[in-house]
Amino acid sequence: MSSTSASNGSDDTSAGEEAGTGTDMASQNAAGSGGLGSLTDRQKKILGVALVVHLVVGTLTLRDLRRRPAAAVRGPKRLWRLWVTMNTTGSVAYWLFGRRRPDDQL
Repeated sequence: MSSTSASNGSDDTSAGEEAGTGTDMASQNAAGSGGLGSLTDRQKKILGVALVVHLVVGTLTLRDLRRRPAAAVRGPKRLWRLWVTMNTTGSVAYWLFGRRRPDDQL
């Protein structure tokens, strides 16, 4: 029984330490993460440009997917649409690998 009470005592101590650490981390995260307000003007501009580029490239890619016949696309069009909407990498991959060239269609 003494080993059980000793282990309970150590569990309580470690649980108390973890709880204290969690509280400290929560206060640090709250202070450090101010959302867009914590970004500098330059960072906001870069983020804005990246967002516009992503939207333009994604829109052009989705338009090409819609107009292109399924035989001219490598893989399922539905999968490409999903990947394109998730991130810019999907659009780049579609333009590099997802489209069949006229000589590939035969």
